[in-house]
Amino acid sequence: MFERKKWSTNGPRDYKERFEFKLTVGDIIICQRYFRINNFNETSLKSYDLVDSISRCVDVIDKDLKSKTLDYLEIFSPQYFSNKEEMEKFLADENNTKRLRYGHGIIVKDDTVNYAWDGTKAVPLSFKFDNGEMANPVTDEDRVIYKFAFLVDGREVCAKIWEGLYPKYIRNSIDLSNKRGRQDGEDITRLSFEQYLDYCIVKGRKDLVWGLINDICLTCSYEHDEDYMTANMYGDTYYDNKIDMAKICKIYGLSKDGMQKIKRSRK
Repeated sequence: MFERKKWSTNGPRDYKERFEFKLTVGDIIICQRYFRINNFNETSLKSYDLVDSISRCVDVIDKDLKSKTLDYLEIFSPQYFSNKEEMEKFLADENNTKRLRYGHGIIVKDDTVNYAWDGTKAVPLSFKFDNGEMANPVTDEDRVIYKFAFLVDGREVCAKIWEGLYPKYIRNSIDLSNKRGRQDGEDITRLSFEQYLDYCIVKGRKDLVWGLINDICLTCSYEHDEDYMTANMYGDTYYDNKIDMAKICKIYGLSKDGMQKIKRSRK
């Protein structure tokens, strides 16, 4: 149900919409959004289309985190040179610099500072790269179970779980809006290491939240019931909201409380 509270007669209302999504790890909520679905069609809640929509949302999140992992590892895998002359010779070749993206790390052995590529030259940084991070960038301990769920009136109706293998830094700073780390990139020398790292990871990325909401809204607002692929279209399929985890993992890998498809033989 809607939760509505009035702070004052003339003041703004604090309320929660009927629909929401949650990205969680165990009982920890990583991201949660409430939203409205215009022309909501109840038939969507027992459709294959909704399952596919949630799967697409998970795919978007997983690809984003994997891409950020690559950026993270690249930052901790800087270009090494024995001396400044070697670095300058390397950077004088346009074919080499084309392979360096903005913010790529550069280390000159025995130099007092580290550098980063700003698009035209190597600029000195106020911090040094921590090579210890690369000793074990990703281990089995980084395997974490995530769940993306769609809820109506506070009740989980469809969800998907997956095993994500992302470095600790990435999973501890998940931001689907990609606003964390937004910086003015004109002068990266003024940034702290964490600011620099966040900046490089989110640079050029768009807000994912509204894309996820839009996918769910479109799926749940088809005009006609017959537009959905539902259990009624298949004589041997029905939906059950209380099947055990083993069956869920076997069929779709979705959460225990998700709306799941179960196959039954026709009698």
